Amino acid sequence: MNEVVGFFIASFVSLFTIMNPFSTATVFHNISSGNTKAEKKFMAKRATVIAAVVLIVFTFLGAYILDFFSVTMEAFRIAGGILVFGVGYKMISTGKEHFSSDKEEKHAVDKEDVSIIPLAIPMLSGPGAMTTALVLMNDAGGEIFSVLSIILSILIVCVISYIALINANALDSFLGETGTRVTDKILGLIVLVIGIQFVINGVKALFTAWMGVG
Repeated sequence: MNEVVGFFIASFVSLFTIMNPFSTATVFHNISSGNTKAEKKFMAKRATVIAAVVLIVFTFLGAYILDFFSVTMEAFRIAGGILVFGVGYKMISTGKEHFSSDKEEKHAVDKEDVSIIPLAIPMLSGPGAMTTALVLMNDAGGEIFSVLSIILSILIVCVISYIALINANALDSFLGETGTRVTDKILGLIVLVIGIQFVINGVKALFTAWMGVG
């Protein structure tokens, strides 16, 4: 029972930090300034539902996708760890930048509905979140309670994200620019460490397999 609880906590913390609902809410507040309260609530609900579906589907089908492209789980762990490490490093050094250019940000601001892109994908269910979900699924080893822990973690983080999004205005006022930066730095450090651990586990698994063959 303690192992299940521990796995659930690890799953929740990993997904929460990489999805970072508070930072996403701040961006949502900025790009939805021209929408009504009802429209914002609809977009928040739609975005979190889509993000949950995407992550749950990828959690179950991700391994088959890797198998189709003949990619081993060990290689995915290492590549995914580097990706997650990069996300964490960016959060620490420059903050979690959701847009690669001013033009991309302006396009998001001008859109009437940002619920699917960029809110659900890639803000909430981006490559980092997908990687984390799939690695956790592999760690679960098919154990039903561990698998349920991952699904429950995804759903809880998405519910928290929904609450954060519909209260984005109040949250942005409460945290302010400084509070948002501090939150990004703290969560970024955790994400960075998770990325390093993914790489370590991947290398360890490769070494173990190599020793077994040898």
